[in-house]
Amino acid sequence: MSARRERPRIVFVAPYGYPALAGAGGDGGFAYVGGAEMQQARLARLLAARGHDVWMVSADFGQGPRTAVDGITVERAYAPFAGLPGLRFFHPRLSGLWRALDRVDADIVYQRAAGALTGQCALWAGAHGRRFVFACAHDFDTLARSPALANPRDAWLYRMGLHRADTVLAQSQAQAEALARHHRLDATVVRNVIPLPAAPRPDAAADAVVWLATIRPQKRPEWILAAARALPGTRFVVAGGPPPPPASGEHARTFRAACATQSNVELLGFVAPELVPAVLARARLFAHTSPAEGFPNTLLEAWAHGVPSVSVVDPDGATAEHGMGLVCTDEASFTAAVAALWGDEARRRAMGERARAFVERRHGPEVIVEEFTRAVGLDDGDGRSRGNGRTG
Repeated sequence: MSARRERPRIVFVAPYGYPALAGAGGDGGFAYVGGAEMQQARLARLLAARGHDVWMVSADFGQGPRTAVDGITVERAYAPFAGLPGLRFFHPRLSGLWRALDRVDADIVYQRAAGALTGQCALWAGAHGRRFVFACAHDFDTLARSPALANPRDAWLYRMGLHRADTVLAQSQAQAEALARHHRLDATVVRNVIPLPAAPRPDAAADAVVWLATIRPQKRPEWILAAARALPGTRFVVAGGPPPPPASGEHARTFRAACATQSNVELLGFVAPELVPAVLARARLFAHTSPAEGFPNTLLEAWAHGVPSVSVVDPDGATAEHGMGLVCTDEASFTAAVAALWGDEARRRAMGERARAFVERRHGPEVIVEEFTRAVGLDDGDGRSRGNGRTG
């Protein structure tokens, strides 16, 4: 750690982090904000509120070269799509990232989600004698070969960066076990942080099954259509836009056209993060149909509002163990689960109360910020690495 600092400086490397941090005050970029960006923004705010020296390196979304948001200093790196295809990997992305990290001069570099960025951050941290922290954002990040990294260059950079990390963080115990199994790495579990609303949403005012995600094939939004056709007396709200460029939006267009023919399906389109609570206020049930995730932010946010879930994923078996909703395995069991809970107010209310208590106990801000600061060494006084996390 630099001799001039009383506490280590941490930088969150998040190319799409500024829109998540700045909210409605940001200039565009909302379409690129996902769970990883929201988690980094929340953690950064919590740390800054506690007096930590917190920075973020983000792409250029129209903000100034260096700007402050809620006590976090944001250093601008590069424009998201600047440069020539094939060459932009090196300039302006790699060159812009490393120059930004040079200017920030942080003691701890934190990066979330598997990709080439993992290796780029690890190389910078290693060359400058700084601690590198990698955090999983998806179950795929723990596999020997992530199906999300089709480019061999990106897959190699990710694996190299993962194994050079001084600290590896997992979202769940299942992810930690997978990292040990596939990579022989010891990971510390630091769960996603979710702010708890002042009160749960009133069940009596809730009028719909809410589905909230990016509309893409991997999320299986067509399950909502199937359930809507089978349950004409049940109302469904679909909140989500198409995937950002360069991904194709054809699937989203086809899905939206099909929804328009179904009278009990309401399409909201993309919903900015700060407007999600208003959507969840309408949720009698929360639907989650994606088969592969980390620990979904949307699921946790629904639970925090006292909304029980019907979901495919059940990270660490929490849903079944704590009775916060129903877990389904296929389209038919999903529809059956929605039907079973839709008219059962007493059962929904009990599930919702357990869900909210679970989030407060396991994912509340005070709980997670303590786990995080211990895991990454923010309070150890020297900013040095405690080891590389390898089991052998």
